[in-house]
Amino acid sequence: MPGKKQLRFIILAVITLGAFLSLVVSSGCSKKSAVETSAEAKLPEVSTVLVKKSSLDNQFIFPGVVTALQSADIVAKVPGKVAAVQVDLGSKVAAGQVLVALENKDLADRVQQAQAAVAQARAGVEQVQATGKLAQAALQAAESGLVTAQANFEVAEANYKRGQELLAGGAIPEAVFQTEYELRYKQAKEQVEKALPAQVKTAQAQIAQAQAGLKNAQAGLSAAQASLSLARTAYEDSFIRAPFSGVVAARNINPGEMASPVVPVISLVNLNKVVVKVNVGEELINKLVVGKKVPVKIKAVSAKPFSGTVVNVAASADPQIKTYPVELHLDNPAHLIKPGMFAEVNLDLEQPKSLLLYIEAVVKDQQDRDMVWVVKEGIVKSRPVKIGDSDAKQVVIQSGLVENEEVVVAGQEGLKEGQKVTVKRR
Repeated sequence: MPGKKQLRFIILAVITLGAFLSLVVSSGCSKKSAVETSAEAKLPEVSTVLVKKSSLDNQFIFPGVVTALQSADIVAKVPGKVAAVQVDLGSKVAAGQVLVALENKDLADRVQQAQAAVAQARAGVEQVQATGKLAQAALQAAESGLVTAQANFEVAEANYKRGQELLAGGAIPEAVFQTEYELRYKQAKEQVEKALPAQVKTAQAQIAQAQAGLKNAQAGLSAAQASLSLARTAYEDSFIRAPFSGVVAARNINPGEMASPVVPVISLVNLNKVVVKVNVGEELINKLVVGKKVPVKIKAVSAKPFSGTVVNVAASADPQIKTYPVELHLDNPAHLIKPGMFAEVNLDLEQPKSLLLYIEAVVKDQQDRDMVWVVKEGIVKSRPVKIGDSDAKQVVIQSGLVENEEVVVAGQEGLKEGQKVTVKRR
């Protein structure tokens, strides 16, 4: 049986051998892992995306300047001394409201005189019309009497002939014939041939005279009415009124000063709606339609954009700047938007969905053709593509790819056909 010293030696030897073997095995594993890590580190790393259908970001920002929908520098129609100014800077006015009144007492007097002349002329017309009605009634009476007289004459004539027969047969004496037959016949004949026709002619002459007098009286009335209209116009011209509803932007005159037809006394703007004008290039102008709603940002008023409506698209380009003017209207009920403010118009032009790819994914091959690198199962292959419109971030792929294919967007430098790569998908 070995001694204690031998046993200790054997145990120490076994421990030493075990430690040596463990060190050898560990060293071998470490060498293998390092080799594998080195091999993997040699594969190029690329970033990829999947090709998807979507729409380009077609938001085009155009600068514009705000102007009033309506504006006017208002002048007096006639020169005159200012009696009163009824508005001030910033006053809200309605269409037709008096802004400035000129001294007009003499004009008011002329209106009263013209009104009196019209009343007198109208009375003259009415008097002539009354005379004409009397003459018309007389004519009707004379014509009616003539009809009756004609009937009486026919009866008297028949009696007269019968009386002649009776007188010739000795049935009645001469005296009876003359008083009962001949006299009545002559009286009836006088009425039919002379008296009543004369009355008809007299009534007709009176009617003609009344008609001529009526024409003259009506001409006088028309002249008086024209004079009244001129007087009223001159009187109304002494009041300077607002041509539309709006806000007073400038007041340039005071009571006692002289108003002139050449110098504006009031400047007026309509701020219920404002106008923004922008200039659009030929590549976009045909994509705009009247009635389209677009966001308009006015930083001086609000960070939130306003809603604008396209109301006018020019049919021809401005010859100076070669762009097409486009006009938009914005509702401005609170009058926060002021003329002269700067605006940014965002024309978001809709496009159909198509295959989109980041612009940096498209590179050139040796023949200067557009191509991309497609990754499948960790291997890259080149693919020619045909590209279309772009929004500066993405480009439309018209042909060469299908949806959900994986394409390299970064790390294309130095890639070779069929090369294995390490993929990092975005």
